[in-house]
Amino acid sequence: MTTARSAVHSLLWNFAGAAQAVILQLGYTALTARLVEPATFGAYAIAAAALGILAYFANGGVSVCLLRARRLTRPLTRLALRTTAVTGCCCFVAAQLAAPAVGLLWDMEGLVSLVRLLSTQFLVTPMSLAATAALRRCGHAARVVRLELLGQASGFGLSLTLLVAGWSPYALAVATPLAAAVVLAGSLRLLAAQPLPDGPRPPLAELLGPSTFFTGFSLVQYGCNTAPLWLVGALFGPAATGYYSRASLFTQLPVAMLAQGINRAAAPALTESRGSKGEYDTLCGASAIGLIGFGAIAGVGPALLGVLLGPGWESAGRLVPLLAVGAAFSLLAWVGDSINQVRQAPGAMVGSQLAAVLAIACSLFAAFRQESLSVLLAAAVAGPLAAHAVQLVCWGGPLAIHVLRAHAAHAAVGGAVFGVCHAGLVQGPYLGLMAALPLVAGVALLRDRLPAYAVARRRGLIRLGRGTIGSHAVVRSSDRP
Repeated sequence: MTTARSAVHSLLWNFAGAAQAVILQLGYTALTARLVEPATFGAYAIAAAALGILAYFANGGVSVCLLRARRLTRPLTRLALRTTAVTGCCCFVAAQLAAPAVGLLWDMEGLVSLVRLLSTQFLVTPMSLAATAALRRCGHAARVVRLELLGQASGFGLSLTLLVAGWSPYALAVATPLAAAVVLAGSLRLLAAQPLPDGPRPPLAELLGPSTFFTGFSLVQYGCNTAPLWLVGALFGPAATGYYSRASLFTQLPVAMLAQGINRAAAPALTESRGSKGEYDTLCGASAIGLIGFGAIAGVGPALLGVLLGPGWESAGRLVPLLAVGAAFSLLAWVGDSINQVRQAPGAMVGSQLAAVLAIACSLFAAFRQESLSVLLAAAVAGPLAAHAVQLVCWGGPLAIHVLRAHAAHAAVGGAVFGVCHAGLVQGPYLGLMAALPLVAGVALLRDRLPAYAVARRRGLIRLGRGTIGSHAVVRSSDRP
């Protein structure tokens, strides 16, 4: 198998695995929502968010280093596994000691026990991430995806079994450690049979040094993403935290899957041929997916989440529209960061993240002063919007202008889609159908004016028929920067 075909094969398996993982997660959420009260979900969400900070130190960027290693050797792999075993054990001990402090900050029933139980994941998760990264580097993406799905299914299955047996809320903390343990066991078995070349033992600095910046950057991103959840728990209690966590999960899961897929698909091409055309195409695709797709989610999301979670979760559905808007801009900012990584522009990355921190801090401060959940939700939009605005300023020139035009066109369509979906669900299906017909007709007639359509046609993703007007077959200079 050629290198190009191998890369495509790996990409397809990773994308398919991510999609199946999202489906499993949503199914697990639907079942647990009928077995666990919203307040319990709130305590679990705070515990998971608090431990998420330690997770960045537990892995230490080792996975990134293995994926980018020029030559993967057995000594390097062994050093990575030993390093993650030590950092994982240290983070487990730190979580045990910090659990009472988390309980004092957020006064929620069962929170301390949930933190301590969930922290057992540090004994296995960092090593499993290092092992799967090494296997992916060796071209075994298909085996890794199957292992991860098996682990996730095993963890969810045991957690649901214990919940039915009455072990709520502690059964929620079982899924993640068990999933990581299954993945680790299978990965170590595959690595032992892998014919890795020998070589000198690399220094620890070589393993951790290259990924230190990106680990710190990701940690700041994580703090920005979870800060609203922490303030919801502090101001409005565990039940509101449960509603927020489920609505946030519903909108952020697609963002993570889409951003990962776009990054893996576009990063190699952008690295080989840098230039505004490839960057514009990537951003234009993300703009269409984010602003149009999440416009639809904002419209139908409240009803879908109500069906997914069942009775008693109506308050979570009301949070979806604004969180969906924030998710759209999160996707744009995430893809923009990937482009800045390829450009090797850490200053632009830091600048955009500082803008996000400032915007989120101002929103949270206003929410704290007014004790308003609506103002607090604005932080989910203000942060990624500010980050992407700074990215556009840093790029400047024709690229920023064309990207803004694409955003305007796609936002108009996304807003219309939201209006149609909202009318169909609130005012009645007949009104929604009446509004949908002119929208579909208008988009079909003006499709050549839609930036994403022009890019897809130029890339050969859309083939024009023989009866197409000749002028349509020409790519206008306005279709690209």
